[in-house]
Amino acid sequence: MQRKNDENGIVENNDRCSLLFRKGLAAIRMACDQETINKFVFYLQEVMKWNEKTNLTGHKKEEEMVGNLFIDSLACTRVLSPDTAFSILDIGTGAGFPGIPIGIVSPQQEVTLLEPNLKKVAFLHHMIGSLGLKNIRVESCRIERFSKKPEYHGKFDWVFMKALSFDVGLAYVTPLLSEFGKCVVCRAEPLPQDRLTKGFSVVEERPYNLPFGLGGRLLSIVGPA
Repeated sequence: MQRKNDENGIVENNDRCSLLFRKGLAAIRMACDQETINKFVFYLQEVMKWNEKTNLTGHKKEEEMVGNLFIDSLACTRVLSPDTAFSILDIGTGAGFPGIPIGIVSPQQEVTLLEPNLKKVAFLHHMIGSLGLKNIRVESCRIERFSKKPEYHGKFDWVFMKALSFDVGLAYVTPLLSEFGKCVVCRAEPLPQDRLTKGFSVVEERPYNLPFGLGGRLLSIVGPA
């Protein structure tokens, strides 16, 4: 009887998480099939499980994680042309945001996750392997060292910064950008032009609202001036 109850509890929790993702996706007017949502549910549960021993994120509640991590990451796909393959760099990805959600819904994208924390790197490899994500790889180092690697110079069409301070990131991305490469900074308020690294300017800012009353956000698109 206990096993049956446990199984029922797992099913109910999966259904609840699935519903949260559907509500979150609706908030940004994005549709995903059930198979994709199942991947997100598994990903969420693994974040929560690992977070008990490894500090992956400060968010604790399911609604906060779905909104602030997953939906906020998926909103980043608004800058991508759906039928075009890009080379993407996610600086300071932490537990894989926004890079892994982007890679899940856009398997044609080539995503590189940059994360120096080895415990978080272990989690990233675990998720990539568990979800069978062939289009995502991990580089375990800081942006300061990564930007000096010649094999990555001129490689990236889009550079995302969700957790990393924009002034730190922009100071090192210039050699990494492709000819028409741009950066996307995930923010809660407009990016101050006067605080941008010399040689960059704000190209566009795209507002959106997160679900569950978590507030408004902006995608600040920044390119070489």
